[in-house]
Amino acid sequence: MTKRREESPAEKNRRKRFKIAEELHTTEEAYYSTLTLINETFRNRLKDEKGEYMFPDKTIREIFMNTHELHNLHEVLRNKLKDRIENWQLRPRIGDIMKSIAPYFQLYTDYMAKFENAIKTLNEMTTKNEKFAQIVKDLEADEQHCQKLKISQHMLGPVQRIPRYRMLLEQYIERLDEISPDYPDVKDSLDKVALAANKANDNITKLENFQLVSQLLSNVSGLGMALERQETRAPMVYIQHGKIMKMSRRNIQDRFIFLFSDVILICKIEGHGKYKCNKKIFVSDLRSIEDSSDPNMTYPFELITKKCSFTLGGKDEKEKRSWMAALSRVMAGGGPATATAAPQRLGLVAPVWIPDNGVSMCMSCERNFTTIIRRHHCRACGKVFCSMCSSNKQWLAFDNKNGRVCDSCNNILSARDGLDEKTRKTRGLTNSNFFPGTKVDSEDIPDTTLSKGTIQSGSINGHILVKLSDKDYQKYWCVVRGVILYLYAGTYDKKAKKGRCRY
Repeated sequence: MTKRREESPAEKNRRKRFKIAEELHTTEEAYYSTLTLINETFRNRLKDEKGEYMFPDKTIREIFMNTHELHNLHEVLRNKLKDRIENWQLRPRIGDIMKSIAPYFQLYTDYMAKFENAIKTLNEMTTKNEKFAQIVKDLEADEQHCQKLKISQHMLGPVQRIPRYRMLLEQYIERLDEISPDYPDVKDSLDKVALAANKANDNITKLENFQLVSQLLSNVSGLGMALERQETRAPMVYIQHGKIMKMSRRNIQDRFIFLFSDVILICKIEGHGKYKCNKKIFVSDLRSIEDSSDPNMTYPFELITKKCSFTLGGKDEKEKRSWMAALSRVMAGGGPATATAAPQRLGLVAPVWIPDNGVSMCMSCERNFTTIIRRHHCRACGKVFCSMCSSNKQWLAFDNKNGRVCDSCNNILSARDGLDEKTRKTRGLTNSNFFPGTKVDSEDIPDTTLSKGTIQSGSINGHILVKLSDKDYQKYWCVVRGVILYLYAGTYDKKAKKGRCRY
């Protein structure tokens, strides 16, 4: 058995150069197929039987850009590489080929500059024009041509191609001696490709982000107006997305949140990867991200914005902190928004509303709510009161109109605005009751129980079910202090039930 002779360094380098040249040719064939798909297959499907476009010329120009010139350029490069690989023994070099083609790579600068607008036009036509959408759908379903990829993903190919040339040429020149006749041509080609690649790398992240944003938003309905910042025209940057809990006025809801650099989308989950946007919050309206002690939700935090505020919750502490950190970073880079202390922002930003089922009595006079005595949310602080304790109107800057406020907020806002009584009446700001009746002072209620806020400190609290009969249970919020168990009908009630239980 003869021992295999080891390759010399020169032989190994020659073999490696050929492998790199083969990879350059193989990937060029695949890339040429992508350009053919875009410039010929897709373009031809947009024509009628007479060979004329069925859509406006402006739309065609915006979508296809200079793909025709790129297609012709790479047809020449593909043929040259194919011929060189087949006759490698006669002329083992690629520098001369790449040197002759490299100056034309400036075509890619124009392509990348217009790429974002091309994708926008493609998405708009797919959304608004049924005939165009059907052509795209049929083509993308053709695995022979699209290979289970979307047209927009194929259009990203030219942006990714230039960095690939740079990588292969760098690997190739490492295997060349500086005295090789191929070295000067490869070095010159690499310098020219590097210039184009640097421009491409600056755009690849931006374009891939744009692709991701477009793909995510295509699954969300109910978006309405444009989402990008009007003052800067800057493209949105994707941050993160995921499932989250949201406290509504009546219950806890499962929601899906999309966080971008410009906007936060709170969406209803419709299934099959589709979502409906319920709340759209621009980052410029964010005011604060705060921790919350809401007992009705696990791992809660509050999203305070100019126009609407609410409580969100994660599945664990790690997820909660992740969302709070991401939202805080976005808010910090989102423009003029600044966090303000709670008393200072009263009436200036929307409050977080306490849920209806969190209170069974007025948070001021402590009257129990009934069918007659109904719940009313103060539009300034978000707490729940009876009609007697929230019978005032004040101007709310975040809502740009007068709103119902409680007595406490009314006193603060009245002192802040400094308006005389005549001016207040002219503006519709009143201290009179909406409904006639006698207001009950909290001092009229016997103080036979302790307030919840007092006994929570240094105590155990949580929800329990109290058995009323064999089949009937009542849910209570309980607080244990010392040897006494205090039961509350609502988690935000100021007074416990009159009964006390010893154990």
